Amino acid sequence: MRKYTEQWDEGRRRIAGWLYRHSWQLAAVLALGVLTIGAYVLWPRPLAPGVSPAAISADDVEAAQQRTVIVYVSGAVRHPGLYTLGSTLRVSEAIVAAGGLLDSADPNCLPNLAAHVKDASQIAIPLIGHCAKGKNARLDINTATREQLLGVPGIDAALADAILTYRQDFGGFVALTELKSAMGLDANTYKELAKSLTVN
Repeated sequence: MRKYTEQWDEGRRRIAGWLYRHSWQLAAVLALGVLTIGAYVLWPRPLAPGVSPAAISADDVEAAQQRTVIVYVSGAVRHPGLYTLGSTLRVSEAIVAAGGLLDSADPNCLPNLAAHVKDASQIAIPLIGHCAKGKNARLDINTATREQLLGVPGIDAALADAILTYRQDFGGFVALTELKSAMGLDANTYKELAKSLTVN
């Protein structure tokens, strides 16, 4: 056992001596290896044929920013307010997002439903009798619902109910002047209602 121990100690001394005598050579080889690996990793390589470096153009940035828009839907919709929508959507979809049209919305005075929504724009849905287009926006008194009648300036709940009762009892209005002759409205009230009502 002692013989093996002495041989092992002798071997260790020889290896240590060899390493000591060649330490600078080993250090040089190690340093060269580190430099070689570093150069391989960091050295720029040509791109494969057909591959171009990634670049983001100003148009791409602008397109990304415009993927959504904010619009204000107001007027005769169930839930007026601000809505964030995809930029490819249309005005009709903005109205749906706002809960859809009320019965008091003027069907003859809607904005262009096929138009694309635009950022920071307002989509206004006018009530019957409030259309900027004028004469073409008047409400047919014989077909209007109670809610539509209540949306007409000058018509309160009592008058709306009286108009519906008159239609039921007499089969509708033959002329708008019956509001005066048969229902007893004064001239000023009739003149105001005549701006928003018609008989078809």
